[in-house]
Amino acid sequence: MKMKGIIVDADFCIKVGASPKYRYLERVLPELAEKVYIHKIVYDEVMVPVCAKEQIDSLIKQGILEIMDESKLAPLEKKVYEGTYCLLARIMMNPNRPRKNQGEICSLAIAKTKSIPYFATDEKKLQPIIDKALNTGMNDIICVRIEDVVQKIKSGELSAFKRKEAKVLWRLAGKRTDIFDRNIWPVQ
Repeated sequence: MKMKGIIVDADFCIKVGASPKYRYLERVLPELAEKVYIHKIVYDEVMVPVCAKEQIDSLIKQGILEIMDESKLAPLEKKVYEGTYCLLARIMMNPNRPRKNQGEICSLAIAKTKSIPYFATDEKKLQPIIDKALNTGMNDIICVRIEDVVQKIKSGELSAFKRKEAKVLWRLAGKRTDIFDRNIWPVQ
């Protein structure tokens, strides 16, 4: 079953969209969710690999992916966004490197404001921060990592993909194939 909506982070786009031969970003995102969003700051962050940016642009042209930012918010939504942004910035932003987590912060603030329930990222330690700072039991945000995508392929939930493609996706993300073969999806 497709997710209602998902907003994507730069690391997810860069890893999944890393190959000009295997254009998995164009294939995975429409399979994952009915509507896919990207914050303008994240869109601007994804410059390389060029094939990832091309896939994002292709999804935008097809109407599958929508660029979001604060300018599209109603006045009350802007207040929610700003409050959420400030809360996350206090937790996640390093004053010495203020742009380090800006894409995640902006994406999560938009997700909370617009009730986008899923965040496609490959950050391992982000879900506990979201749970503590944002998730209250209402309009909660769940991180979808590359491992989760592979598990959805394995379970048959993303039936357009097979084990071989899941393994290529895993490898594109810079993950070790021995871990895939041993722990994630052993050959039977």
